[in-house]
Amino acid sequence: MKKNSWQILRKGGPGGLTLTVDFTSTGRTQACFRDLVPLLSAPGEIWETVAPASGAEDTMSGADYVERWAKGVRRRERTVDTVIGYCVGAVFAAPLASRLAEAQDEAPRLILLDPELPNIVGLYRDFHAAADALRTILSPEEIAAFHADGQAVQEKYGLEDLTLIGPALAGIFRDAIDVAGRRLGLDDDVRGELGGSFASFVGYLRAAAEIDPTPQWATATAITSAHSTQGGQGFGRTVPLDVDHDQMLRHPDVAAAVSGLMTGADAGLRIAG
Repeated sequence: MKKNSWQILRKGGPGGLTLTVDFTSTGRTQACFRDLVPLLSAPGEIWETVAPASGAEDTMSGADYVERWAKGVRRRERTVDTVIGYCVGAVFAAPLASRLAEAQDEAPRLILLDPELPNIVGLYRDFHAAADALRTILSPEEIAAFHADGQAVQEKYGLEDLTLIGPALAGIFRDAIDVAGRRLGLDDDVRGELGGSFASFVGYLRAAAEIDPTPQWATATAITSAHSTQGGQGFGRTVPLDVDHDQMLRHPDVAAAVSGLMTGADAGLRIAG
């Protein structure tokens, strides 16, 4: 398991801390918290979750993920002001905020960015999107085969069993990364780490599926995109924005809304419902 459970996105002194929860990997095409942080006007230090090393997730439960991240904060004796989760990261953010509240005078505020429960439709979407990162290395024929192999998995297993679908898609991804890595001259260790990233993502989704975030979501503020799968339902407050899901973490309107929520200066936000 990787020793560090957090990485620092922005240093801000010893005071309050903001935590961000997301699954990031090399070659990701979606915007990430590294894109959002420079746009935030709210002050303070910001950390982002680090996934366990590839393979370690095989035996980790949803509670194990949360405890790993909570322990990393407690070890540094930091007070957390805000926890922000993006997509399926919002599932983990919910119990993480509750866990941290046990050791603080005030519970962290919980902000959800396009929260999404883990689902296999999203896994197929992310699998096919991964091909975009390989287009400059693999041939058009190889990219087409990548998509066709993924479609064959869907035709064989449908949308039901993550324990069958996840490893099948991860194997296709690993083989494609191995070909691309060899062309780039990457050594075995680097190719193995990159190739295992999709399997790590599958483990992340499997662990998230064990968590029921709805009690915490019911009191949280959700900022949703034009492609929200939750429809703004089940949250304490919803701030709907006409932005793209994949690019929302680099959108100035999202940054403005998050900054307002972080500082309590959110009176001007358009709240749905």
